[in-house]
Amino acid sequence: MCLFGTTALAHTSQCLKVKTLYDFDGDTENGELSFSADEIITVTNKDIGDGWWEGQRADGTTGLFPETYVEACDMSQTAAPVLDLPPPPIQKSQSEKLETLGDEKPWGDPAPTQEQQPPVASDGNDWADDWDSSAPAANYQQPPSPTKSHQSLGISEASPTKRTDRKTTIKVGMNLLSTFTKTPAEAYILGECKAELGDTATSHIVLADVGPMWENSPEPFSCAVSNPVKESKFSGFKSFIAYNITPSHTDTPVQRRFKHFDWLYEQLNKKYNVTIAIPQLPDKQITGRYEDEFIEARRAQLQSWICRIALHPVVSRSEVFKHFITSKDDERAWKAGKRKAERDEAVGGAFLLSVEPPPNTVDLVVAEQTLDTHTKFTRSMDESCKQIMIIGQEQIKCYQGAYKQENQKFALALNSLSQSFELDERPVSQPLTDALKQTSFAFESIGKMYGEQAKSDWYPLLEGINEYKGVLATFPNILGNEKSVLDKQKDVRRLQLENKVTSDEMDDVTLRTEKVAYCVQAEVNHFQHYRVGDFAMYMKDFLAAQIAFHQKIVETLQKTAEHYKSMVPE
Repeated sequence: MCLFGTTALAHTSQCLKVKTLYDFDGDTENGELSFSADEIITVTNKDIGDGWWEGQRADGTTGLFPETYVEACDMSQTAAPVLDLPPPPIQKSQSEKLETLGDEKPWGDPAPTQEQQPPVASDGNDWADDWDSSAPAANYQQPPSPTKSHQSLGISEASPTKRTDRKTTIKVGMNLLSTFTKTPAEAYILGECKAELGDTATSHIVLADVGPMWENSPEPFSCAVSNPVKESKFSGFKSFIAYNITPSHTDTPVQRRFKHFDWLYEQLNKKYNVTIAIPQLPDKQITGRYEDEFIEARRAQLQSWICRIALHPVVSRSEVFKHFITSKDDERAWKAGKRKAERDEAVGGAFLLSVEPPPNTVDLVVAEQTLDTHTKFTRSMDESCKQIMIIGQEQIKCYQGAYKQENQKFALALNSLSQSFELDERPVSQPLTDALKQTSFAFESIGKMYGEQAKSDWYPLLEGINEYKGVLATFPNILGNEKSVLDKQKDVRRLQLENKVTSDEMDDVTLRTEKVAYCVQAEVNHFQHYRVGDFAMYMKDFLAAQIAFHQKIVETLQKTAEHYKSMVPE
């Protein structure tokens, strides 16, 4: 006889076999057990606490698992009643989330309800773990706008018109187009996106001297990531690193783990990735992640990532980002904000409903030419960044390997020569012997300099470029969205010529297409501005470190050369 539910097991000391109800993708490096539904697991410890048990699979692997994912079972029985079980929760790794960047699945699907998910083990010691629960719920000045002129987008200065998203959906001829509607951007221009904007702030695009730009945030701020601390739960069975995030405008730190950054990235990507570049998070490392050097590098990467988000005039004002950087240890308030973010309807193509572009019309032919220029630029920059990454990694190997070793080999050879000269005990030979020893010490020191130098120049440069590669990786999707809506607009124009689409419907599609073009141009200009400033800083710091490095070598050699002056006549 099978005893269903965890209560029965808790009171049945002899029943040590349980049957799994759902698939569970455990965090194996933290001691969790992974399994599929309908497996038999032997429970070895029910006293872990906080809704977790320890058990062993049939193949011998052991680990922790949530008690609510299993049912107690009397193994003497051959059959058991069949329950209608809800589907298990969908779990994604960081790499899977990054691979789905720019996919063509709907962004606005509602989050699964509580009834559609199995219960999740509660962590009574760490409020932040309820982020996974399915229960209810610096002195900074924003710089001026950059690049491209109005004409680069074909913007007309004459006869501005009021631009609104009318509730018109193309019905005549829609059957000819809907089959080919594959992206949220295309759905938007065809009027298929419906959403309650709620608290979503209106995102304005303004025409600066250099072209369309996102309107500056009225209260710009930055964020600091600091004080990484290793913490644990389940009596030490699971460890993690927690970071303090301190926004400059509140000066109040909140504590977050990497998985919380991962959740934020997923929400921002879902909401904005049709027209806004959400940079990729640094990869999640499995081994060596508690070493001091890695922890500090991860802290710096997360700070760069969150500061880039804070610099964006649109994303920094989103409710989900505000919630992430300000919500304290109030579990109820956090859950409410998290659930609100996950139920946001203004995501994907529907986000464009909240954008207010300038009233000026756009020449879509010129917009398409500008799009081609942006596409060539981002491809070329991405390829160039890859080359610098390859060369930089080769240089690091040379600095820490060949350059260091060759200098130290030369130092050993000079030291050997000085030992040979010591066999000559005449006073006239002693100064030369001593000078050779000093020269040996100098080249040994220079070898060590080479071994450490990459931390001062190549590492910072490559980290900056790698961050930009994460930003560049978002542009094929963004530029592809604009290309698809420009093509779709042409399809609708063809249907209008065939009298299958009305003039009003055509006008609506054109207005929405122009809005997408405005958004993409504003995002490209935002990217180009910070690219100029960032790369100027990268190269300035790199060259300064190189100059200091070579100057130190020169000073070492000059000091060594002084030992020979008295031995050589002028």
